[in-house]
Amino acid sequence: MAIQFELYKNPHPKDEENKETYHARVVNFQHIDTDYLAKEIQIATSLTVGDVKSVLDSLSHFMGDRLREGESVHLDGIGYFQIKLNSKEPITSPKLKASQIKLKANINFKADAKLKKSVSVVHLERSKLKPHSASRSNEEIDKLLANYFSNNPILTRSDFQRLCGFTPTTAARHIKRLKEEMKLKNINTHYNPIYMPMPGYYGKAEIKEDEANTIQQ
Repeated sequence: MAIQFELYKNPHPKDEENKETYHARVVNFQHIDTDYLAKEIQIATSLTVGDVKSVLDSLSHFMGDRLREGESVHLDGIGYFQIKLNSKEPITSPKLKASQIKLKANINFKADAKLKKSVSVVHLERSKLKPHSASRSNEEIDKLLANYFSNNPILTRSDFQRLCGFTPTTAARHIKRLKEEMKLKNINTHYNPIYMPMPGYYGKAEIKEDEANTIQQ
């Protein structure tokens, strides 16, 4: 199976001819979790899924213990794990207090040669699914919503994504902004939101929340 990738515009630098430059990034539409890996390992070994998950859980716990002691952890065939330090402000003197030092947010990882080799021969292809969000101004979004609400009483997250051509992350960010600007309100639960315009926005005739919920059902 090929690794899917897409090109993303670099935010700042341009080349010597003042042209936009891009970088390639893996497009990952699938997330592999512990349950998935446990089943894969169970099939390849004599261990049960429960055994594998128990071992992985213990591994995480004891690795944390050793890393908290400042030790590095090496897993054969996988790589080295080690914590890294940072300073809260630039260090201008060797005389400083321990309180000025903090842990970096991420744990440093260096892959073993065996792991690197296992992914060294891959097939790459341009992603057929475009993960980019459309570039739209706030004014353009308002116009799209005004047109949408002229024919629809309610809006879901997926409706908003399709309407604006946004990825889930970009759609969530704009919905949050619109709620903060008091242009949209959620009339349903946090995990299954349904949005309506706030009074005075998007030219929508007022509709009661219970009526909107009935329409959704």
